[in-house]
Amino acid sequence: MELVNDNPTISTRKAASALGLSRSLILTILSDDLHLKPYKYHDWHKLEDRDYVSRVQFATWFLSLPADTENWLICSDEAYFSLTLPLNKQNNRIWADSQPVIGIETPLHDKKILVWCAISATKLYGPHFFSETVNQFNYLSMLQDFFWRSHSKTLDYKKYYFQQDGATPHTAIAVQTWLTSKFGDKFVEKKMWPPRSPDLNPCDYYLWGHLKKTAYNPLPKTLEELKANIVRDCKKINLKILKSVFSNFKKRCNLILSANGGHIEIN
Repeated sequence: MELVNDNPTISTRKAASALGLSRSLILTILSDDLHLKPYKYHDWHKLEDRDYVSRVQFATWFLSLPADTENWLICSDEAYFSLTLPLNKQNNRIWADSQPVIGIETPLHDKKILVWCAISATKLYGPHFFSETVNQFNYLSMLQDFFWRSHSKTLDYKKYYFQQDGATPHTAIAVQTWLTSKFGDKFVEKKMWPPRSPDLNPCDYYLWGHLKKTAYNPLPKTLEELKANIVRDCKKINLKILKSVFSNFKKRCNLILSANGGHIEIN
C-alpha cells in the first residue's frame, strides 16, 4: 500500500478516510495482506555527542574480556517506586459503548520510596530501601554494610566485576576508592561506564520494568506494603531468569558497535 509506504505513521482511521474504505478492511489489509504490525516509538534518553564515543569504548573494552565475563558482572542501580499504581496512558484502556467518566486519582505529591538493587547472572542483591536522599555517605555505608556483606559470601566473589552509573553519590572519591579497593581493575569506574545507557544495564532493561509490573498486585495501601511486595517479587527472580537476562549482554555490546554508539533495542 503506497499510502503506508509514504506515511508509515498514518492512523488506520485516516487511511480509511483517504482511500474510501472501512477501517476494518484497512486493518485486514495491513495485517493479513501486507503482514505489518503496529509498533510503538521507543522512549530513549537523548545521547550527547560524547556519549557515542563512550558507548563504543565500553563495548570494545567489554568484548575484549574473557568469553564468560557476562557471568561475572554485577550491575547496580536505584529507582523510585510511587505508592500509587503507575498509569500507562498508552496501554490502559476501558472497553465501553460510550466515553466513561472515569479515571485514576493520583496525588499531587505522591509518596514514594527509593530502591537500590544489584543484579548478576547468579544473584540478585537487594532490595535496599533508602530512607532519605542518597548521598556519598549513606551510599557508601549501604555498599559496605549491605552489599559487601552479601557479596563477600558469594562463591568466587573475587572474580566479579562491579558496575554503577555516574550519579553524584557514586562518583565521590570515597566511594570510588572503596570500590577500587574491593574490586581492583574489575571495578567499572566512573570514566568507563557510558552515561545515558539503560540499554546496557539489566536493572534498567529488565529489573525495574518487571518489578513495576508485579509490585502493585495486590495494590499496596502503605509504603511498607509496597516494600513488602518488592521484597516478595525480588525473591521470585530465580537463577534461570538471571542467566537469561545476562545471556545477551555481549550481543548488546556488538549492536552498540554496529550502531556506532547509537541506541539499540533487543526484542
